[in-house]
Amino acid sequence: MFMFASIFKSDRPESDYAPGYRLPVENAARFAGEIQASRQVLGGARFLFLLSSLDLGGAERQAIHLAAFLQHNLNAKVEVWGYGDAGPGAELCERNAIPHRCISNPLQGSFPVKVWGLGSFVRQLRLARPDVLMPYTMGPNIVSALTWRLSGARLCIWNQRDEGRRRVGRLFERIAVSQIPMFISNSTHARDFLVNTVLADASRVFVVRNGITLSPATVSRQQWRLDHGIPPDHFVACMLANLHRYKDHTTLLKAWSRVVSDLGQRGAGATLLLAGRFDDVTEPLKALASDLNLGPSVRFLGHVSDIPSLLGAVDLGVFSSRLEGCPNAVLECMAADLAVVATDIPGIREALGSQTEGLLSAPSDSEALASNITRLALDAALRSRCGSMNQERVGRLFGIDRMCVETTALIVKALQPA
Repeated sequence: MFMFASIFKSDRPESDYAPGYRLPVENAARFAGEIQASRQVLGGARFLFLLSSLDLGGAERQAIHLAAFLQHNLNAKVEVWGYGDAGPGAELCERNAIPHRCISNPLQGSFPVKVWGLGSFVRQLRLARPDVLMPYTMGPNIVSALTWRLSGARLCIWNQRDEGRRRVGRLFERIAVSQIPMFISNSTHARDFLVNTVLADASRVFVVRNGITLSPATVSRQQWRLDHGIPPDHFVACMLANLHRYKDHTTLLKAWSRVVSDLGQRGAGATLLLAGRFDDVTEPLKALASDLNLGPSVRFLGHVSDIPSLLGAVDLGVFSSRLEGCPNAVLECMAADLAVVATDIPGIREALGSQTEGLLSAPSDSEALASNITRLALDAALRSRCGSMNQERVGRLFGIDRMCVETTALIVKALQPA
């Protein structure tokens, strides 16, 4: 059954939820021609974004930013649907005045239930009358690919945000991929997954890097640490990631045990902040932290809305993961002028660029990860240099305005006759 999301009244700081995205004044002239051309084609068009949830992971943020751009800059008509219950993603939609609703996952349950769910989904699509269907992540991509031609939509674009998580079966994938006219991935490695593993036609796959916007901090570094009981002289690292099985917080906690020991021998204190929604591995991670006797050196913060103030209070971004396309969390740390120590996987290398020597370690190698963190903890000058390079790279390659303009240009291209 479909149900509309309830209306939230949030008391969270607005720094995480900038109202209706519009191009900054300094970039409006730069993209004026592209915006005008896209508006002529997309103005008044109906867009339906289908998400795996209305929580806020990286994919959801990218989708809602693009939806806001389409609605406020191009005068398109936009709606966002997400599986399950409403969450912070619904609040972000509300701040951007984007209609949204919660729906059930059509692919859950037995085969007959799936068939019924897909039929119900098609009926709802036909009532919504979208011109363009924009699913994000594997489940919504598969559902949309299997049903969009029955909905009356003119176009469906598969948005690949990772290197292959939550796959739903080879048969479903093969059939779904054959129905999609255009694929957009957020990294070359996600593109390679589509072409080499899912067997999408390479000529129909395009790369558009994620776009990041980071508002100014609303709380000072000193005040944030004071509010959270963190000594001002502690070295503080932070990982931004929901606590689920596709990340690798386990390796990070094991590494942190050694970091605390190494810095303690030098008379220095350290605190690790884990910021992200409590998900399926939360309790095992808390148990591991207890077994490692990490005590107050690790803080499980849960969902944090004021990301700029959090990042302004830390010294280093850390990111341990197994599969990534182009991780928003790494980009946010880069935008905050932070050095980043992370897992050596393709999506993270693509985000950080070539300046990664001594900052990346092999997946699951807690000793190497600990050594890299300790090295950065003891070298403030190196942290500063890496942070400056990261901030410059994000501004040059990962602007949210560029992401929106490039994506809408591809949509226009797909809608126009060959």
